[in-house]
Amino acid sequence: MKFNISDWVQGKTKDGELIHGFVETIDILQGFVTVNVVKSDNEEVIGKIVAVRSSWLKNVSDIPLDDAQVFQNSIDLALDTWDEAWFMELTNTRNASEVAGKAGDRSKVYPFPANRLGQSA
Repeated sequence: MKFNISDWVQGKTKDGELIHGFVETIDILQGFVTVNVVKSDNEEVIGKIVAVRSSWLKNVSDIPLDDAQVFQNSIDLALDTWDEAWFMELTNTRNASEVAGKAGDRSKVYPFPANRLGQSA
């Protein structure tokens, strides 16, 4: 199985709800993972534990952070869940990118979100 207890995951439930949360338990034989839902498009499941087929989930660490919106959502999720270690990791990545940009090293610059005026947020 590709998940461990406490891994951050995102995926869909059997009802098609988008969920984002962390693994509570793993049932290898049945192929199910229970997820403590932190964010969802259905507010009724937020804070609840739902069983999801492991094939319907992705590890958050496997999702590339090359999309500015995904990166910002990850920072927001780290703040929402009080995950200080993850927040610091994301913040350090952002700070390193800003330093690289000022030094002219474009290979390490991350495309951070721009507001509707085209300026960095």
